Amino acid sequence: MFLEKLHRLRHTLALRLTAWYAGIFAASSILAFTLVYTLMVALVQAETDEDLKEDLQEFASFLRLGGLDRVKREILLETQGVAAADVFLRLWSADGHLLMTSDLASWPELPDPDTSDGREGDTRQASFATLTLPGREYGARSIYGAIGLQAVLQIGESLEESEEFLEALREGFLLVLSAIILLGGPIGWFMARRALRGVEDVRRTAMEIADGALDKRVQTSYRGDELDHLAQAFNIMLDRIQALILGMREMTDNLAHDLRSPVARIRAAAELALSSGSTKTDWETLASDTTEECDRLLEMINTTLDIAEAESGAARLRLSQIDLVEIVTDACELFQTVAEDKKVTLETDLPQHCLIQGDLQRLQRVVANLLDNALKYTPARGRVTLGLIDEERRVRLSITDTGVGISADELPRVFQRFFRCDWSRSEYGNGLGLSLALAFVRAHGGDISVHSQLAEGSTFTVLLPRSPRANRVA
Repeated sequence: MFLEKLHRLRHTLALRLTAWYAGIFAASSILAFTLVYTLMVALVQAETDEDLKEDLQEFASFLRLGGLDRVKREILLETQGVAAADVFLRLWSADGHLLMTSDLASWPELPDPDTSDGREGDTRQASFATLTLPGREYGARSIYGAIGLQAVLQIGESLEESEEFLEALREGFLLVLSAIILLGGPIGWFMARRALRGVEDVRRTAMEIADGALDKRVQTSYRGDELDHLAQAFNIMLDRIQALILGMREMTDNLAHDLRSPVARIRAAAELALSSGSTKTDWETLASDTTEECDRLLEMINTTLDIAEAESGAARLRLSQIDLVEIVTDACELFQTVAEDKKVTLETDLPQHCLIQGDLQRLQRVVANLLDNALKYTPARGRVTLGLIDEERRVRLSITDTGVGISADELPRVFQRFFRCDWSRSEYGNGLGLSLALAFVRAHGGDISVHSQLAEGSTFTVLLPRSPRANRVA
């Protein structure tokens, strides 16, 4: 069990993030120390050089005030006792003869200075050198320069204190780096787990939903960070999926209910024909009724498939430039006979032309369904008016009737598949006309809204863009 958990842990994002955090933390610390250490080395050397330069200038003052004898006395004073192990001095004449040295017992094999940079009487041109001598644990820093017209002096001092300071600095950093590496893992793990907490919430919620809990949602902290945005997008997706599943269940129930009636009628007619001594005419009537019921079933199934295709975004629009005024005019001519039979006045308020990019057949079905719906529920001596307004970037088509209207409770559901208002159940239909119209209009990037009051009538308003969205175009 432990090995299995360890194996799973090796492949987790949290462990990879922990390694990244610890590695970046350690690398950053090493880089920072390297920069600080380099600056400290430069600073220590600059301070040492400045001290040596001040000493050289001081001996130049001794030479001016007391001559070479004063200089020699000061050399002896500077290197008395234990100081001889830390400092050395050598005095030359201007022509290169060695005049005096301090005790060099602690400075074996001390090389002669490089005189190529020296300039007589100008201490500013002094040259510096770092010496590494055999037998000495620590190196030395020296200065060589003229202290007057007749003398050149070399001063050197041990770098023991400087190197011990830098060594202590290195050891301190190694201790700090070790602590960083030891703490980097737990700190990185804590940071990784904290950063991935939102992802873990999404994973856990997804697993609960996979087990059937469709109402589960990811908790958001309202911090407004990326994980909150992920949780919100995930919840929106879940809301959409749940709505689709509920819609599919409702559609399946309604479809089963609407399919049962024609199938039952076909079966009843067939049983009646078999149980009675039917004549040829009875059989012909049965065949005609069966064909009619099958056509109704096929129409219902095909319409349901058309709606599903349009709503899923799979509908491929056959776009062309069409005149919406012609579509409305043709629909009015087609339904004029129906309007006259019902004694309903059919009126239009249309511009001369209204050109848009659209699918001719689908938009014809949209207008036909809405107009048929308006005429169906408008009583005698009523009126149906079709208006079209050109709004530059979009067009507005309105179909207004003086029919029975829709109650406020039923109004939000009129575009649902198979939904039929109470007063519409006596009319022929399957409750798919408005759903199909809305699906086709939205496939064009538009929308349909409805305003209605009982016993006063309804107004369906279709908004269509000049051109459908690019991702809808075939």
